[in-house]
Amino acid sequence: MIEKENSMHPRSVWFFVLALGLGASILSAQTISLTGKVSSKSGKAIANAIVTLSGKKMVDTTDVAGAYSLSGGTATRNPSLVVPGSEKISFFNGIVALSLTQPAAVGIEIFDSKGNLLERVREHAAVAGEYRFDMTNRPFATSVMLIRVSIGRHTSIFRYVPLGNGRRMVAAAVAGSNGRGVLTKSVAAVDSLKVTASGYASAAVVISSYQGTVNISLDSIALAKFSFFVTSLKAIRELAPSDSGFGGDLRFHHTGQGAGLLGADSICQCIAERSMPGSKVKVWRAFLSVTADASGKQVNAIDRIGTGPWYDRVGRLFGSTLADLKLERPNADVAIKKDFPNEDGVPNHQPDPNQPAVDNHDFLTGTNDQGKLYSATATCLDWTSVVGNQSVSGRPRVGHSWPRGNTGSEMYNWMSALDEGGCAAGINLAETGGPNGVTVGCGGGYGGIYCFALNP
Repeated sequence: MIEKENSMHPRSVWFFVLALGLGASILSAQTISLTGKVSSKSGKAIANAIVTLSGKKMVDTTDVAGAYSLSGGTATRNPSLVVPGSEKISFFNGIVALSLTQPAAVGIEIFDSKGNLLERVREHAAVAGEYRFDMTNRPFATSVMLIRVSIGRHTSIFRYVPLGNGRRMVAAAVAGSNGRGVLTKSVAAVDSLKVTASGYASAAVVISSYQGTVNISLDSIALAKFSFFVTSLKAIRELAPSDSGFGGDLRFHHTGQGAGLLGADSICQCIAERSMPGSKVKVWRAFLSVTADASGKQVNAIDRIGTGPWYDRVGRLFGSTLADLKLERPNADVAIKKDFPNEDGVPNHQPDPNQPAVDNHDFLTGTNDQGKLYSATATCLDWTSVVGNQSVSGRPRVGHSWPRGNTGSEMYNWMSALDEGGCAAGINLAETGGPNGVTVGCGGGYGGIYCFALNP
């Protein structure tokens, strides 16, 4: 019986794939010495990729040539084995464990050493959750067995060897069909390498030894064009500590010098990922200037957003180059030029088409009309303060996501239009004739920010 952990209704599934001839590994100590190169499918070296030896929690970062090295200490081949993948399959001490992140077809089949089917359990729509299958209470648990475990199209084969005195040994391999129902022989695995890199799909590679060279190639993430948006009030409220928004404090759980800028970047990344899953790898930056970043240097908003092009959530061009942005209104698609879209590609001036337009044009930048720091008092203490007192935190500089008037920089400029009343959190969506109060939204807004991605 397969049991779903923490559930009243056990469910599980298993799909048809079989690999015979798996060799069982003898338990032995081995010095860890793994090297290799991480590259793209086209052969380009990938720098700053993170390579993790999963079972031993060892980590290295690739250099400019894509090279990594994991060494030091010894490892014993362990009968506890985890097969990498989006859905985890593990075998430990006679129990098969599964972790489903989403509904899937899953199954398990048990064969004797001659390939005779001993038991089969299947289900075609297992819900997400944790499952377990106990091998130790089977009448044939004292014999050598082959166990085939499947989640969707991902199949893993385990060789189970009882050693006596309650001891067991497990060797495993991932097997795939050759199209004729005959499966290829695979090598026993002892651990896996997990690789992550910005702009690429993560990969997990099974290894059969703790020594040698393992080169890994990664697939580029193919995402739709999406590299600019304004943060909607809904998104700000979902992330901020209160319905009044963040105010001038954008640290978002970051600490230390430069935390305001880092936190604002994280806010952009979170909102982008919610809108388009996977897009967090594009490297999102908030369009904000500060007097000092984490290294103590002044940062100009225009210098931190890449070189373009940038597109909104539905693929409309916001700007091709930095020169396109250094205008009162960017050289954008006519549909979004005078009313910037939010993370859903919706005109932010009227986010709900069934409701009247709202006065929400003010967006924090701390920036002049060329994208550089406006003044030392225009950033709410580098986006770390919600103090409304202007003599303490200053008045944040804002731009207009849609024009307040037909002409004139004060009403028209998207990155630098006027000084807001103060740095306190607050929302104002009604026309008041200009800043009237001490909040980031008192002139018409809620302390929203512009978000750009370095990759289109």
